Amino acid sequence: MKILGVVGSARRDGQTNRLVRTVLDHMQIGESSIEADLIHTAGLDIAPCRVVCADFCKRNPYQCSITDAVPEIFEKMRQADALVIGAPQYFRGPPADFYTMAERMVSMCFFPESQGGAVFSSPLAGKPCGLVAVAEYSNPQGILEYLNDFCLLLGMKPVSIDSFPHFGVGGHGDIDGDGTFRPLDRARELGEALLHAVSPDPNATTASSV
Repeated sequence: MKILGVVGSARRDGQTNRLVRTVLDHMQIGESSIEADLIHTAGLDIAPCRVVCADFCKRNPYQCSITDAVPEIFEKMRQADALVIGAPQYFRGPPADFYTMAERMVSMCFFPESQGGAVFSSPLAGKPCGLVAVAEYSNPQGILEYLNDFCLLLGMKPVSIDSFPHFGVGGHGDIDGDGTFRPLDRARELGEALLHAVSPDPNATTASSV
């Protein structure tokens, strides 16, 4: 089983990275078959979407005319069984590298599906993903909503948790002292939810079996 973490922070060893790693590490406890990999978008060769090349997107579903790191990241996301995607909130949005990557990937899926009449669905369709957001001075809820929309537009399935804020892990300020969002506890909870989403308990009772 392959789990891919994507860290969209400009700080490679910052709090977003720490929370994403916590999710990955918790998933690997007692699960020797899990291979975890991590991608940092900071410093990668990521060019902005040209938009004007929409015809290419229509003729080449889920590909991009720009040769840089984005198609490589997209392919690694496709190969993974589940994803953990984290980003901090900077100036009312995620860092530029991550935002640019997200814009490109949304374009890769938007044009063939909404305008090009693609026969096949997104290569990421149905892939479970966990969301992580950190904010220093504001509420991380906004970035969680942004990440949720990003995943849905790519056809993925964000995994919810039972605890607040429910659709991901939020961190506010110092994550060690954050008693509201309790991000480290929630990160472990998200790891459990992702494991269940990828390998549901075969002994669990389902509606179809009763």
